[in-house]
Amino acid sequence: MTVNFVDYIKIVASSEIYPTWPEEALRANIYAIITYALNRIYTEWYPSRGYNFDITNSTAFDQAFVPDREIFENTSRIVDDIFNDYVVRQGEIQPLFTQFCNGTTSRCEGLSQWGTVTLAESGLTPFEILQNYYGDNIRLVE
Repeated sequence: MTVNFVDYIKIVASSEIYPTWPEEALRANIYAIITYALNRIYTEWYPSRGYNFDITNSTAFDQAFVPDREIFENTSRIVDDIFNDYVVRQGEIQPLFTQFCNGTTSRCEGLSQWGTVTLAESGLTPFEILQNYYGDNIRLVE
């Protein structure tokens, strides 16, 4: 299945995070979702291993993708606003492998989706939330 990139991000974001979360948390998560997908494509993760696809819909390996699911209005608006931006390490052009997990039933070395809510509620900006999980040596590029 081939999906338009913006639509893919909207579907994943609507599958992975809750539209009721603070906007700063939504934006931080969407930056991570965008960057994760771009990393898979940029590094040719699957094609370099002999597969004929760029990304899966299995959360064991990638991001939740549920075709034809409802896309939340605020999620769609945020994706439209920021889909051209992604996270890199300073001095690099490769999209960062922005690993993330929900932070409750699964934990990882990357972003905690539920943790972003607490950080947003404490006043952090989306970029500060990303720095909290991926370090101070990141930047957003277009």
